[in-house]
Amino acid sequence: MKSNTIYAPLLITVLAVSVFVRVYTYRRAFDSTVKTSRRTTVGYDRKLIGVVNRLEHELAERASFGYTGGKDPMTGTTRHVVKSRDVSGRKASARRASAERTAAKSPAAEDPIRLTAIIFDNEHGRHTAVIMDGERSLSVELGDAVRDRRIIRITDKALYMRDSNAEYRYDVFGNREKRRARSYER
Repeated sequence: MKSNTIYAPLLITVLAVSVFVRVYTYRRAFDSTVKTSRRTTVGYDRKLIGVVNRLEHELAERASFGYTGGKDPMTGTTRHVVKSRDVSGRKASARRASAERTAAKSPAAEDPIRLTAIIFDNEHGRHTAVIMDGERSLSVELGDAVRDRRIIRITDKALYMRDSNAEYRYDVFGNREKRRARSYER
């Protein structure tokens, strides 16, 4: 009996100390996990901010120069961009005057559609054309319809459209051509 009164408080003290040590170690492990997680999250946040800053820099650098076509530096795909013709001297003014006279007569001058770029998608093996329809910019593929015209063909350097009366050809050099539609009926 006497031994029970001595061992009971000793046993309670040992149990209390072991519970305290266990709670303390769990608390330290939890705090350590939280600190590691915060450090890692801050690291990821810094990496993400760095990636976003690099992307903004690349986009700003890409937008700062005129893209002339060829291989796209961001995606690596081939892209053709409409180029304006550079003519100089007296011939230029004569050509401009001649072009203005023919443009005033031709229905192509009234054509609101302009070709902006042609992009080739290596992954799917198809061309996409970027066109302006008045003030709207559109991305079109084979078979799409713009106004009353249907896209019938897109090549590396030209876009072909057809409506019920005519066929239209737009190339990357800024040329526009309108022809009477060929009849495929027999």
